[in-house]
Amino acid sequence: MKRIIKLALLFVLGLFVLYPSIRTILVSLTADQGFSFDNYNYIFTTAGSLVAIKNTLIMGFLTVLICGFIGTFLAFFVHYFEFPFNRILDKVLLLPLVVPGLIIVFAFVQLYGESGMVTKTIQGIMGLESIPFRFSGLNGILIVHAYTQYIYFYMNVSVAIKELDRNIVNAAINLGASPFRVFWSIILPYIGPALISSSILTFMTGIGSFSAPNIIGGGFKVLTTQILLSKANMYMGLAAAQAVILSLFAMSYMGLSRYYEKKVSFQINIREHKNQSIKIENPIIKGIFLLIALFIIAMIFLPIITIIILSFVKPGTWMIEIFPSEFGIDNYIRIFTRKRSLAPFINSMRMALLAAILSVIVALPAAYTVTKTRTRLKPVFEFLLMLPFALPASAIAINMINGFSSVLLGKWVLLPLAYFVSMFPMAVRSVTISYERLKDQYMEASMNLGAGGVTTFLRIILPLVSPGVWSGFLLVFIRSLGEYTISAFLFTAANRPISMAMVNSMFEFEIGLAMAYGTLVLVMTVVGSTMIKSIQGFIE
Repeated sequence: MKRIIKLALLFVLGLFVLYPSIRTILVSLTADQGFSFDNYNYIFTTAGSLVAIKNTLIMGFLTVLICGFIGTFLAFFVHYFEFPFNRILDKVLLLPLVVPGLIIVFAFVQLYGESGMVTKTIQGIMGLESIPFRFSGLNGILIVHAYTQYIYFYMNVSVAIKELDRNIVNAAINLGASPFRVFWSIILPYIGPALISSSILTFMTGIGSFSAPNIIGGGFKVLTTQILLSKANMYMGLAAAQAVILSLFAMSYMGLSRYYEKKVSFQINIREHKNQSIKIENPIIKGIFLLIALFIIAMIFLPIITIIILSFVKPGTWMIEIFPSEFGIDNYIRIFTRKRSLAPFINSMRMALLAAILSVIVALPAAYTVTKTRTRLKPVFEFLLMLPFALPASAIAINMINGFSSVLLGKWVLLPLAYFVSMFPMAVRSVTISYERLKDQYMEASMNLGAGGVTTFLRIILPLVSPGVWSGFLLVFIRSLGEYTISAFLFTAANRPISMAMVNSMFEFEIGLAMAYGTLVLVMTVVGSTMIKSIQGFIE
């Protein structure tokens, strides 16, 4: 039975992960005359393609630097010191993790765009003839990335700070070491692995970014937008080659960073006392910390509040004014009373549900295989399970097109399948945590009492790992609900998701309707994230 399950799992991973990736490589090496490097030759000899490659790398590295600085600063600010509201601030700083990037882009456009409320307010107050700044191009993209991606550094560095032994830091200070030397010699080496692992996630997310470059990038070309352009013009060989190059950048950076992470691994094993945050006693400094905390909270909530408020703007009433003046529930009535407006929401719910179910079906045997078995194929399983994590979403979309164009291209099911391929590693990770906490004695006792493998799984294993299963299910569901990158490549008229409905509404100047769609996604993600948090608390 176990062998059959492993073979079935290997078949599924090979069919949906490995086969499409190989097909993309083969398509990228194919031209009219057969095998050819023409696509790669075009990319590396054409000025526009070289600019897109350069811009992609610049965007990725700058995203790492900016998010690394912001996330690390916030981690120390919140967890190294104790001041009023720091625990509240800690929870608020995690909020961008659950908000789809597309929604944030549109909120930022309404706030800081050419006709944005903040932009026009500053222009009016200062009496400027032109807007004070332009929220577009690389600068605009990096602002969005700073808001959405600092979270990787913040979470990982926060964990490292909590585990840092303050006794060693205090001992170094008492021996005369300067604060800079303490940070450079003790703190930085300790948080180094956290910084590197965070940089991997940030770089991969940065170079794979599509929402911000596509909507506010303007003339700033990057590989993700060029891939969509090639696909739209039916240059599938060129799109495949661009996807391969983008994937190689992501996988190479991940490999080098993992190698370096092992080299700089730094652990402090001497820790006998629970770490205590440094309490701010000086009222002036405490006041400064409090003002900074309130400013950060305001900046985090401002885009989200903007989305919600603008969702109540009456259609056709907000034209030339800086701020909307007429509000109502017309946009929500339209969504839930008109079939054409409701369809994208229903489509996204159905596709997210299918992707989540498929992810859990794969995650259960996959997590068991990598944690509870000693099969020789374990490295193969681990590679196939991690491959979608390393691939940018646009590359996965191209893989699905190349892998299943003759069978599923244009079909309703291809988009949720792509969601599943992109996100099932998250479900596997969630279920794996539950399996790692599952004691082998429970399964052995069940088998010794005469229960078969199926009975042991249904009566013993599944109930014990169910929190991880539900957590993984909800995580895939809420991430799929507002997904935009894969949707832009694969959606059809029959399965137009809510993300594409938002984009279309914005381009048709129906801002209130777009924000209403965004608010619905936001509510669903917040509810799902709250449920995940409750499940994780139950596990702990």
